[in-house]
Amino acid sequence: MEEVEAIVMDEIRPNKISRRAFIGTTGKLAIGVVGALAGTSGLFYYGAIKHRGNVNEGLPQSYALLGDHNWLMSLNDVVKIHYNAIYDDAWNSKPVQGFVYVAVDQQGMLRIMSPACSHLGCTIEPATTAQINAAQDKSTYFNCPCHGAQFDRVGNATFVVTRGLDLYEPILSGGNVYMDIMKPIMQQDGQQT
Repeated sequence: MEEVEAIVMDEIRPNKISRRAFIGTTGKLAIGVVGALAGTSGLFYYGAIKHRGNVNEGLPQSYALLGDHNWLMSLNDVVKIHYNAIYDDAWNSKPVQGFVYVAVDQQGMLRIMSPACSHLGCTIEPATTAQINAAQDKSTYFNCPCHGAQFDRVGNATFVVTRGLDLYEPILSGGNVYMDIMKPIMQQDGQQT
């Protein structure tokens, strides 16, 4: 009877595992877990990149479409372009309609100019022939109706004020030119570009 009890006790106790086998098994398990985590992370990252490419090239809503790049670069005169965009700050999001003046300067660079006078923010207008003839600087193209400030065709100040019109950086995407309405670039006093 003692033999029968000894056999039953051996079946209940687990088999002993050596230290080498334990470390080897634990190492393989750890490598498997790390590999699985790395694989799933890689798939999520790949999926995010693929998804981002399908969402209108990822352009923010504050980008306003101005037109085809080739057409804008072929301009010989200043053009007034109306736009629609979304003004989006940390608290508010609202649709915005406005316009900018666009020209190509002598260096062949696209100039996107704000219509707001750099003096007090009045809306500038193209100067009349009489205003150009009366101007001290004959390169005057824009006139501010509020205080008589004058600017040339690429937004440089020519009379009354020393700071030119605010500019917007042209953003090229998909053959079109956009501007970010949230990021006007202020010219410095006396800066001529």
